[in-house]
Amino acid sequence: MSEATTVCGGLSRTHAAPHHQGGQGVACTVLPNLIVRAVLAQGTDLNEGTVAQLREQLGALAGGRKVAVVLQLTGIASVSRTARIAFASIAPVSSWAIIGETPVDRLLGQILLIADPGSAPARYFTSEHEALKWLASLDRA
Repeated sequence: MSEATTVCGGLSRTHAAPHHQGGQGVACTVLPNLIVRAVLAQGTDLNEGTVAQLREQLGALAGGRKVAVVLQLTGIASVSRTARIAFASIAPVSSWAIIGETPVDRLLGQILLIADPGSAPARYFTSEHEALKWLASLDRA
């Protein structure tokens, strides 16, 4: 079960179990510098419902502000066409850093990037460290 706490600027911090037990779902946590880490459960079929869950959690955490998001999609099963369309319309995101580990993760991440996530900068990474470094460089620009 998650626990939410408010941090500076009205942004909430959600603490979730670090590992998912398969199945559908997404867990979001707030990192330093008000970056949100969204982790998709391994085996998840990324569909319109999962994207709606992600949008809802990001909206609750952001409290009306735009946030940078690190989206961990390692081990997801698929990305539907409706998910790509819905992903592109998630409003509270200022930038996306999509992270995966395998060639299949890279392919699924590129499918999301093709969805044109609005005017938000977006890029695929194999390292969370590199993703966070890139997001920090955008913040300074």
